[in-house]
Amino acid sequence: SHKRYVELADLEEKWKNLCLPVENFRALLQLDPCKDKIEWIKFLALGCSMLGGSLNSSMKHLCEILTADPEGGPARIPFETFSYVYRYLSKLDSDILQGDTETYLATLKDTLESRKNGMIGLADFFILKRKV
Repeated sequence: SHKRYVELADLEEKWKNLCLPVENFRALLQLDPCKDKIEWIKFLALGCSMLGGSLNSSMKHLCEILTADPEGGPARIPFETFSYVYRYLSKLDSDILQGDTETYLATLKDTLESRKNGMIGLADFFILKRKV
């Protein structure tokens, strides 16, 4: 089971143990400054955003990391997780309006509800993104 929060000191130690530049760790945390701890999913989201460049590619990385599907599969994650992270990252981007985020997520949810499994995969939001 995952803890919801991770201590920044523990994260920084693990970061250093992986021989990653500490400047990158600090730059990542500047995206959403926090005191002593951070939600692990938010830390992962920030890392994906540094890799991704765009919100859509950040979400692609997130799905690929969190999925239980085999490599090369649909990279599905629970829609609840997807929408939580999408909202979080979109709030950090001043160019994205909250109303647009909610409309996008509502449209996605409607599309997925016909399947009733509560999961979203890469094809779901990349295809929809092109249609919007």
